[in-house]
This record gives sequence, structure tokens and C-alpha cells, in this order.
Amino acid sequence: MRLFGASLFVLKAIIWLPIAVYVPALTFNQVSGIGVHTITPIVIVICTFYTTVGGIKGVVWTDVVQSVVMYGSLMVIMVKGTIDLGGLDVVWQRNLDGGRLNTPELTLDPTVRLSILSVFVGGTFFKLQNTSINQATIQRFMSLPSLKEIKQTLFLFSIGVTLLYMGCVYVGLVCYATYYDCDPMSTGLAGRRDQLVPLLVMRVLGVVPGLPGLFVSAVFSAALSSLSTLLNSLSAVILEDFVKPKMKNKPMTERTIALTMRLVVVVFGISSIFMVYVVEHLGMVLQLSATLQSSLYGPMLGIFTVGMLMPWVGEKCMFVSSITSFAIMAWIAVNAQIANVTGTFRHTKLPVSVEHCDYEFDMNRYLNSTAEYEPHNGTSVYHMSFLLYTLIGAVLNIIFSNLATFIFGRQDVNSVDAALLAPVVQRYIQKKEYKAVQCIVKS
Repeated sequence: MRLFGASLFVLKAIIWLPIAVYVPALTFNQVSGIGVHTITPIVIVICTFYTTVGGIKGVVWTDVVQSVVMYGSLMVIMVKGTIDLGGLDVVWQRNLDGGRLNTPELTLDPTVRLSILSVFVGGTFFKLQNTSINQATIQRFMSLPSLKEIKQTLFLFSIGVTLLYMGCVYVGLVCYATYYDCDPMSTGLAGRRDQLVPLLVMRVLGVVPGLPGLFVSAVFSAALSSLSTLLNSLSAVILEDFVKPKMKNKPMTERTIALTMRLVVVVFGISSIFMVYVVEHLGMVLQLSATLQSSLYGPMLGIFTVGMLMPWVGEKCMFVSSITSFAIMAWIAVNAQIANVTGTFRHTKLPVSVEHCDYEFDMNRYLNSTAEYEPHNGTSVYHMSFLLYTLIGAVLNIIFSNLATFIFGRQDVNSVDAALLAPVVQRYIQKKEYKAVQCIVKS
């Protein structure tokens, strides 16, 4: 099971690394006009270099600097964008008039992209896997001196992420309020939805020398932070789970370990350059990233849940159910991406306007784009919201693993190390053992 879990993490890294590279490259392309495939190798080389040389310490300290730049740039865009529009009331009114101030839909339909079910239930499980079983996160927690500091860090992390998300939402509101009467996607000024914010930055901050560069540095900071963290974690996983077990008879020296980890970082860094060519054809980056992560880590969350809460499930049952649930989620994720790319299924979009554009554009492009805003519903299983993938993967794994006990039999609960179980399960087992001892004494 450990090897299976490590394999899922490696697969996730292979898929996710080019996505993390593609985002800043796309931003830089919108701002400077330099090609995406020219920027990508430069980003990879820089990130690979300081990850290889600095290790986890270098990654953490660069993350600190990058976080400051990222939050600072976000604040500048929010404040300057709001001032340019005439104040917060203008931003609010334009979004209200355009129907952008919506709460999640009150429906249990899993195909609704942003419903109460998908946002609050699916979103909770999505972030749960990201903070509880993600190798990159756990590696940082383990570098702290005590459990108390880990809890404090997790608390501060939750506040920081919440503020970041709120800031990103507000930037989205500013973006709509700026282009409410001249949609850049419809006119062709922006080629992808992922380029709307960089376009906003050039309009809002372009008049002040240096500020567009500050935004670009913020995007690069976020991407480099994610890249370096994942590359460092990836090298540790491959060393501990794939290389060291093969070297039991010949212990590795410190020098060999360091060279192995650096080689892993370099190989996977270079491979992500070529994977960018695939990523750029797979649709919106945010949804793509969440979809791929959830389809892989949903079954993984199920493994950890069963391991901590259900000691009667044996390794063989868990392995069979994990393979099955992973295959199902992979099938759903692949078909969902095919449906999104080919246009066989589209989530309904809110209408836009080009009435007050002050530049020439191809009106046929706008007329063709209006088809995207027509209702287009689907009932197929792979039309469900991507936010539910983690929950579905975990639930499938839990159900299949328990069903497998009817075939392979139950594991002896007493043979399981109690330290690996959740406290509530430990107390239940201890209480049960105490009652068993009482019965023996009485008899």
C-alpha cells in the first residue's frame, strides 16, 4: 500500500508540475508578448537550480519571500483597481447589475458546478486532502519541532489561505467591473479566461512604471513556491519509497542520497517542460488542476480514513478497493476533460456585453461566443462538479474496502498498532478489551 500511495503521488506530480509552470508563462505572455514555450524552460531552470542547491531549507525561505511578494501584489491590484473604477460602491453595483453576486445554488444536483453541495461539502473534502495527506504539506509539518507548533502553523495557514481566496474573489469582481461593457474574451483581446487578470493588470497598473512587473513577480512567486515544494517532496518520496528499498544490502552514503535527490529534481523538472505542450490544450487551468488532484487524491484520502478508523480492513482489501476507486475516478476525470475540451458539455455562463468597446474587433467572433452562454445541461456521471471528485473517490474507496472484507476476510483488530489509529477508535478498542477481560475474570 505504501508503494501504491507513493505511485499516486508521483503520478500527481508528473501531471501537476507542468500546470504550475504554465500559469506564470501564460501571464508573462499576456504582459510581454513573449511566447509561452520560451518562458517555460527559464522558469524550470531557475526553480530546479535553487531546489537542488538549497533543499527543504532553501524551499521554505524562498517561499517566505515569494509569499510576501504575492500578498503585496494582490493588495496593490485590489486597491488601485477599486480607485480607478471610482470606489467600492461602483465595483459592487456593476457586479450586482451584471448578476455576478451569486450565492451557491440551493440544489443537490451534482452536475451544478458551484452548488451548496459542491462548494461546502465537496470543497471541504478537497481542502482536507490538500492539508492532511499531501506529501508536500506533511513534509513541512514534520520539519517543525513539536505537535503544538504544527497546530499553530495549520491555524495560521487556514487564515492565510482564506484571506488569499477572498482577495482573489475580489480581484475577479474588479475585473468584471472594469470590462462589464467590453468583454475581452468576446473581442479576442484575451485568448483564454486565464489571461483576463493579467490583462486587467496591464490596464490598471500599466500607467505606473514597475507595477506590472510587480504583478508578474507575484504570479511567478506563487508558481515557483508550488514548483519547488513539489519537486523537493517528490525527490524525498522517490528516495524513501523506490530507491532505498532496493538498496537494503548496500546502505547509501550521504553523498549518494544527495546526488539521487538532485537527479530526481532535475529529471522531473526537465520533463515538465515538454508536458506544457499537453496542458495548454486541456482547458481552464484552475479547474484542470483541481480535477486531476482530486481524482488522484480522493482514493488516497479513503486509504488514510480507513487506516485510521477501520482497523478490521486488511491490506489486501484496501489494495483492491484503491485500484478500483482510482480506475473509476480516472475514467470520470478523463471523460470530463474530453467533454470540456470538445464542447459536448458546458456549464452555463453568465452573459457579457461588447456595447461600449473603444477598439475594433471581429463581431463574428462575439456572435459565435454567445453559444457558450446558452444553457447546456448534462446528466452523465462525468458531468459532475469537479469539487466533488475528492469526496466521491474517498467514499468509493471506503465502501469497496469494506465490501472486500466479505471476500478476503476481516483483519484481527488486536494485531493493529493502536498508535496508528484515531484516538476515538483507540478508546473504543480499549473499552472493548476491558469488557472482555471483565468477562473472563467473572467466569
